[in-house]
Amino acid sequence: MNRTSPAPPIGWLDVPESEGIIGPDIHVRGWALAHSRIRAVVVRLGHLEWMARIGLPRPDVAEARPGYPDNPNGGFACDIDLRAHEAPQGVERRRLSIVAIGRDGAETTLGERTVIERSVHARWQFAARDDDEPFFLVPALSGVAQGGSFGLDTRYAAYVSSTIRIGMRVPILYLRTTTGARDDHRFDPGFDTRRAHDGRAVADDALAQVLADARERSLPVLVTLNGGIWSDATGSMPEWDLTDRLEEDPANCQWNAQNEVMPDDYLKHLPGSHDSPELARALTLNVYATDVRRYKKRNLQQAAEPLVEFIQQHPELFIGVNLDPDVYINPFFAESQWYDYNPGTLRQFRHWLAGTGPYAGDPDEGATDLASYRRTPLSLDECAARARTRFRTWEEVDPPRVFSRDPSAPFWEDPWVREWEVFRRHLVALHHDELAACLVEAGIPADRIWSSQGLMAPAPGCMPLARALTSPVKNYDSGGVCLEGSKPRSGHLGAIVYGEAATNSIEMEDGGTLFDGLAAIDPGFAIVEFNTADLRHPEARPTYEDAYRALRDLWNAGARFVSPMAWNGANGLHADDPGYASHTAWRNTPLEEAARDFLLARCGLPRRSRLWTFGTPVHADDDGWSAEVGTARPTPGALEVRGDRSGAATLVSPMRLALAEGAMGALVLGFAADAPLDSVCIGARVAGTSDWRVVAQSTRLAMEITKAGALIRCAASEDHRYDQLRIALELGSPAPIRLARVAILAPP
Repeated sequence: MNRTSPAPPIGWLDVPESEGIIGPDIHVRGWALAHSRIRAVVVRLGHLEWMARIGLPRPDVAEARPGYPDNPNGGFACDIDLRAHEAPQGVERRRLSIVAIGRDGAETTLGERTVIERSVHARWQFAARDDDEPFFLVPALSGVAQGGSFGLDTRYAAYVSSTIRIGMRVPILYLRTTTGARDDHRFDPGFDTRRAHDGRAVADDALAQVLADARERSLPVLVTLNGGIWSDATGSMPEWDLTDRLEEDPANCQWNAQNEVMPDDYLKHLPGSHDSPELARALTLNVYATDVRRYKKRNLQQAAEPLVEFIQQHPELFIGVNLDPDVYINPFFAESQWYDYNPGTLRQFRHWLAGTGPYAGDPDEGATDLASYRRTPLSLDECAARARTRFRTWEEVDPPRVFSRDPSAPFWEDPWVREWEVFRRHLVALHHDELAACLVEAGIPADRIWSSQGLMAPAPGCMPLARALTSPVKNYDSGGVCLEGSKPRSGHLGAIVYGEAATNSIEMEDGGTLFDGLAAIDPGFAIVEFNTADLRHPEARPTYEDAYRALRDLWNAGARFVSPMAWNGANGLHADDPGYASHTAWRNTPLEEAARDFLLARCGLPRRSRLWTFGTPVHADDDGWSAEVGTARPTPGALEVRGDRSGAATLVSPMRLALAEGAMGALVLGFAADAPLDSVCIGARVAGTSDWRVVAQSTRLAMEITKAGALIRCAASEDHRYDQLRIALELGSPAPIRLARVAILAPP
């Protein structure tokens, strides 16, 4: 005898629309139908339950879903007052479930929402400033015309504050969304995204549609103007794509050491954001590639025109622009081939060595005046000595073409390779500068321009990423990338980070972290593409802990925004399905969960502040703090601090804080208002020294108690760059006390 399970109820949750709800008053509305009739709709919050009113009129549902016995009265509603049901200490959000139950016992969860404690939005009100730039969480998305941004404007509405905002990042292919070959490939802001080539869309988005969507949803927008190596990677479409058209001429391309230009699909086996990305051909970056530079500038400035108009009309909706994701001297051949030996690049290399031509303020053939980039020149004899050969004329000067891994003479110790590598870094840096300068010339403010440089963790056994243009050569093909060269002169440094780079877990040349390095080079840096998934190990799923630490560190380093991949990428609900791509997954992932807690912890907190929350209600973390006196034990969302026999406890911060002069206006210690805290003395010390300087101190009676904790104002800052903090506490009880946060507030 065949038995079938009862058909579960169906339904929809209309209200609340946002994923987050600010309590204590909760209003739930929707509809539910079942073939066995609806017995109940239950709203559950932990162990609490409320029964919704059912049988409410919904003629619209009856028309759309005929055949159910509850029609036309399938509506439900529930109004809840949570004032008598406060969240436990330290809990800032709770899961609310709405469940429809049929008379046959079958259940369906119609929706889940997060109830956010109202106190979260009041915690940092005392620190709010009107003049501070907000921090943006900007999920990447595509396909705006097909509804790609749907729900982003409402999902995080309850997490937005005066200092935290949500936006979207959308790529615009300014060399691909064009008027086509018949019209010289001019940029087309209204490009028809229905166009296809070999069954694949030419492009997912047009700039005019993106800006219209931003206006309609009041959703701040970051526009990725992409004319880089990934912009044409989905396949050759020269009818529309100007990069593909330019790459048909080898003179416009990067050459390998054998003076070859490979077919664009030669590396089709490589993984990427698209199947079989075309990465073997890349446009050359030298200043004599006049067609490449002229067309890029023209189309980039044509794309800037509607953006400038948008800024004038809706300045509050414009986050900025990030440019050409990944500027490289093509590294994708993994040292089986080295680039760029284009004749124009070699000509520029010789001028750069000698300090002549454009580097002497005497450009020709369309080249740029590069006198401001001139370094101390080398003589022909000095070049020959480094190359260990003889050069009779500058025309004979040739860069290294063989890169030995012989332990007795590895290429990274070769002085001639060093000259070539520093020049390649200069080429990359110069291209970042030129792209940003084009936009500034077109009217985009420099403070709203970011580069987009991939800064992946080096493979095991490889040297750290290069920090400066003159950093030592690395034992791998770096593609000419370094941190210093990634910051345009007229703009900001934008970093693309995944895996260990995203979690700030890679060590740099000076022993610091990646985010330390980014902030040191550009305090206005941003993370323009981000996921804690490891591109080398896509099967490994990122954890909540990974995400917590990544977001904590980028905030404390001062990032202007972060752009997670991707709003309409893979969905964590399908993590067990074949083909799941963790590096494009954002929604319903541990990364998104951690981001919610990150946003709430900083709700109303000015961006230039620093904050350690010692984890969250679901994660314990010492955040690099330790106890010199007494003990400090991490618990979910707090340090449990216990004094010694005399009641003394001393906490020491992580190293390398790089707190510059004027960075500390006050500290906030997140103790409860009734905590037995008698006094606090806060010291700071300069890197490489052992002396602690007192920067703030207070007795209990003199402390200002805020909703975030005890506020201790700092003395006027001396001209020091502090590396570490020490917090000495005198406790009035042997019992442990809970420290929920430590914050450093910048002076007004």
